Amino acid sequence: MNEPINLVWLKRDLRWDDHEALAAAFASAYRSIVFFCFENSIQKSKDFGLRHWQAQYHSILEMNQTIAPFGHQVLMVQGSVEDFLLACLKHCEVAALYSHQEHGIQLTFKRDKAVKKLLDAHQVPWHEYEHNGVQRARRDRRGWDEAWRDYMQRNLSQSFPTKEALYPWNEQEDLKELLASFRLKAELEEKLKDWPSAFVAIGAQAAQARLQNFLGGAINGYQKHIGEPKASQLHCSRLSVALAWGNLSLRQVYQSARDSYANGQAKGDHRAFISRLHWHSHFIQKFEMEVRMEKENLNRAYDKVRQDFKPSYLEAWRDGLTGFPLVDACMRAVQETGYLNFRMRAMVVSFWSHLLWQPWQEAHYVLAQRFLDYVPGIHIPQFQMQSSTTGINTIRIYNPIKQSLEKDAEGEFIRQWLPELAHLPTTFLHQPWLLSPLEEQFYNFKLGRDYPHPMVDFKQAHEKARDTLWKMKKDPLVQRENQRILQKHTTSDRNIERRTRTILSTNRSISHD
Repeated sequence: MNEPINLVWLKRDLRWDDHEALAAAFASAYRSIVFFCFENSIQKSKDFGLRHWQAQYHSILEMNQTIAPFGHQVLMVQGSVEDFLLACLKHCEVAALYSHQEHGIQLTFKRDKAVKKLLDAHQVPWHEYEHNGVQRARRDRRGWDEAWRDYMQRNLSQSFPTKEALYPWNEQEDLKELLASFRLKAELEEKLKDWPSAFVAIGAQAAQARLQNFLGGAINGYQKHIGEPKASQLHCSRLSVALAWGNLSLRQVYQSARDSYANGQAKGDHRAFISRLHWHSHFIQKFEMEVRMEKENLNRAYDKVRQDFKPSYLEAWRDGLTGFPLVDACMRAVQETGYLNFRMRAMVVSFWSHLLWQPWQEAHYVLAQRFLDYVPGIHIPQFQMQSSTTGINTIRIYNPIKQSLEKDAEGEFIRQWLPELAHLPTTFLHQPWLLSPLEEQFYNFKLGRDYPHPMVDFKQAHEKARDTLWKMKKDPLVQRENQRILQKHTTSDRNIERRTRTILSTNRSISHD
C-alpha cells in the first residue's frame, strides 16, 4: 500500500457517535483503519471475565452492521497491541494513532507506556482524547468539578463515518495476509458469539432505546426504588453496561437527562440520576490519580487488619451459600445476569468485609469477573469504600436481615434466586433459622440440609467489626492518611477543612444499615 493511513484504536468506546478520537481521525487528510484488540494479557488478568469480551464483541458486531453498506468493518484482532502496531508500522506508512485515554488497571497503564515508546521510536504521533470528563495527570481535585461540567456541556462530536473516511483494508490482499496472523482464534470467537438471554441487550441502538424509555417515564420512582433489587430493574436506567463499554458516551446520557429535566416531570428523580453521572466520573478520577489502590488499601493504616483470608469463606460467598438469603440471592443473580443494583452491591461487599471480616482483594476479583458493567475505576474505589479501607467515608455495616425485610419485603427477589426457599412463608423466607422443628417438618425443610446455617452470628460479627473499626478511627496513622487523601481527592480547601473536621471528630460515624 502506498498511501499513509490512520489507525484508530477502540477500547471502552465502542460506538460511532460522540467519539472524539474517530472525529479527529476522520477530519484528517488520511483514511483510517479502525481496530479493536482482544488482548491476551487482559484475558490472564484476575479481574477478567469472558462476558466482558462478549460485550465488546457484540458491540463491535453492531458497529459493523452500521457500516456494512460501505464495504468496511471494524478490524478485530487478537494478541498483543504492541505486536499488532509493530506489524502495521513495518508494513504500512502510519500517519498517526488515535484513541481515547484509558483509565484502567496497572496492566493497561504499562501497556500504554510500551505503546508510546514504540510509536516514539517510529516518530508516529499518538493523539489521545479525554474520555467522559476524566483527566490525566491531575495532582489534586481543585477545579475538577467545573472542568467536568464544561466537558459535559460541549457539543457532541461529529464522528459518524463516511465511506471516504475509512481505508478498505479488507480489499487489500497484502494487508489481509499481514493481518491473518492476528485474526481472532476460531475457538475464542465461538465463545464470544454467545450472549445469554439473561444479559441486558448490548450495543448503541439498545442503549439509546433504554435511555429514551428511562427518561420517558421509567425514571419516575427512581429515588424510591433504587435500593430494591427487584423494582430497581424497572426504575433504574440499566445503562451501566452501555457506559462501561462505551455504547453511549457519558456526555450523551448527561445531555439527554439535562434536556429531559428541563422539559419533564420527576425533577427530584432527574437530579438524583444526573448526580450519579457526576459520581461515575468522580470515582474513575480518584482511581486515575491513585491507581495503587487497585491492590492496596487507599488508607495505608488499614493494611494491618483483616489479614486472615479464608478460601472456604470465599467459596460460600461466591456461590450464594452463606445462609443469609438476600446475600445469597444477590450472588446467584449477579452470576446469572451480570447485574445487581447499587445498594445490593454495597451490602454483599459489606457482608464479606465486615461480617466475615475478610480482606477485600480476592472478593473484588469475583465480582469484577461477574459484573457485565465492570469498570475498574468505579468498582475498586467502591469496593474499598464499602469495606471501610478509605478512612474518610462513613462506615456502613449493612444488616442483611434488615435489608431483606425492607428492600424485598414480599420476598420476590429471594424466591426468584433461591428456589430451595421459595415454598416457605414470607415470615421465614428472610430468616429460615427461625423455623421450629415442627415447622420444618410441616414445610419439609431442614436447615443445614436444604439450605445452609448462617456462616456467622450477625450480632457478634457486627460488634467485632464496629469496635475494631471505631478504634481504628483514633489511630494516628489513619488520621494522617485521611488528611493526605482529602488533600488529594477533595475539590476545595473549604471542603477539605469541613470533611477533615467531620472525619476526625469524636462523634461515631458508623451507620448500621
